Amino acid sequence: MEHSKLSLARRLKLQQLAIFEQVVNTGSILAASRELHMTQPAVSKSIHELEGHFDQALFTRSKRGVRLTEFGELLQRHARSLLAELRFLADNANAWNTGVSGQVVVGTLISASASLLPKAVVRLRETAPNVVVTVRVGSNDVLFPELVRGEVDVVVGLLPGESPNRALTHVPLYDETLCAVVARHHPLALDTSIDVQQLQDMVWIIPTPESAAMRSAQLFFAAAHMVVPKRIVESVSILTNLGLLLESSTIALMPYAVAEQFVRSGLLSILPLGVASPFGKVGYSLFADRPPTAATQRLLAALQEVGAAVGSAAS
Repeated sequence: MEHSKLSLARRLKLQQLAIFEQVVNTGSILAASRELHMTQPAVSKSIHELEGHFDQALFTRSKRGVRLTEFGELLQRHARSLLAELRFLADNANAWNTGVSGQVVVGTLISASASLLPKAVVRLRETAPNVVVTVRVGSNDVLFPELVRGEVDVVVGLLPGESPNRALTHVPLYDETLCAVVARHHPLALDTSIDVQQLQDMVWIIPTPESAAMRSAQLFFAAAHMVVPKRIVESVSILTNLGLLLESSTIALMPYAVAEQFVRSGLLSILPLGVASPFGKVGYSLFADRPPTAATQRLLAALQEVGAAVGSAAS
């Protein structure tokens, strides 16, 4: 058994696992070859060699591409963990050698994607210009498992009110409020006094039901003495929401710090409803059992600086 383990360790190459992971991500050997700047036969050869190491098929092939077999799914779980640890090693080695390089993979959603995170990245670039920042957009129910698996270094956005996962550490930066916004050209944008009842039958953009922000949306409507509108679009995509606002007469719920960015740009107006509804605490989340890399620590420092400034401006 020990001889078998040693033999596999000697034959298995990290490049083969990286190619395998790219094929999984793209769903196609051809697409993976393009992403990796390799020939299709070279990618196919690497997959065949990997299948030979385990004497198991990793993919089923069809005209639409490839799909993982049951054994392929098992290998993927281990490959993800191994490649994540390899990236952490590379980040720490780069930080040790240069002090200003490495990579940070950040997960985020609407509450941080338009204001907090961009400002923090700009600040990070001033002190560590060679750090590569990769941003993944998603909801907490997707990003938190990725954080635990090591596929994401930090998640930035609305913190959960209660986190049952003790493996995560949540660091609040500031308290956020929710507001209603319309496009600058919307007729309501010029009204200084609005009867909330006239808003009841309009089309609203609200968070998706599984979003952590949905509870805040319900509290907003309650504070405005409204029921949740029936004519709604459910979305947490900042670009989709902005496009809908600019192309139609919809109203959207938006974190104040995010809305303020678009108000200053002349795109949106905040409706004066006299409703101060709490949105929640915005901050960042880490995996407690994994020390952040040097590059991640620099981003966290930038987030704390920007968060402190946002909190001061809101108070």
